[in-house]
Amino acid sequence: MTRVWGEDGALLAETDGLAELESRLVAVPDVDVLDAHVHLGRDADGHELASEDLLADLKRWGLAGAVCFPASDPGDDRQFARANAVVREAADDARLIPFCRLNPAAPGWEQELATALAAGVRGVKLHPVGQSFRPESPESIAVVRAAGAEGLPVLFHAGFGARRLAEPFAALRAAAPDTRLILAHGGRGDARGLAAVFAEDDGVLFDTSLASLTDLVDLPPARICFGSDRPYGDYATAIDLVRRAARLARWSAPEIAGVFAGNLRRWLV
Repeated sequence: MTRVWGEDGALLAETDGLAELESRLVAVPDVDVLDAHVHLGRDADGHELASEDLLADLKRWGLAGAVCFPASDPGDDRQFARANAVVREAADDARLIPFCRLNPAAPGWEQELATALAAGVRGVKLHPVGQSFRPESPESIAVVRAAGAEGLPVLFHAGFGARRLAEPFAALRAAAPDTRLILAHGGRGDARGLAAVFAEDDGVLFDTSLASLTDLVDLPPARICFGSDRPYGDYATAIDLVRRAARLARWSAPEIAGVFAGNLRRWLV
């Protein structure tokens, strides 16, 4: 029996069919696949993923690489210095692309961002639910502006446990218009509202990790990037979700390639 869990610890699905699904799936032929959403380390809820296990899965599924950031494992100061250092060490393997996780609601994020920048970090991860802050708060805006000033995209949790998000993220975007945003889980916390605001905004991407199929079908493929949310998600169902969306929405071959890697890769300069 295989169980699939959400980031809030709730059981999303229970199935005997995952092994059969994996047996039918292979990496998408002739298309790079780049994962935008992987947690490394051990989360406070008990989920964990080691870099060597991730690398083995990337090889197994033929993925080109993965954006990685810490699980919810802050230090006593509520920042992620130790966990970010572990991710950066793992990123000695070029297939792993390090993002640093910051807590806008706690002191010290400026120094942690500076340390991460000096070490070659490629983006920032923020989790309003996990760290109990609002996306449109002054503290959040300060972090997003600081990241944008360095050319870094910011990936926000925008799924399970989130409140209505369209208005808060619109306020954040207005306050930090030059920072590129990735909204995780297809914006599942408020998917229709977020799509109405950002579907045509080329500075905002929605990752597919644990997203709703219907939400992805309703988004322009140029606004989507592939994500798994490992260790909460898995590559079998994550790849299958995007394939189903592509068929239902009749995406073209270049659009499919963009969703699986190209849309995100352009941001990882």
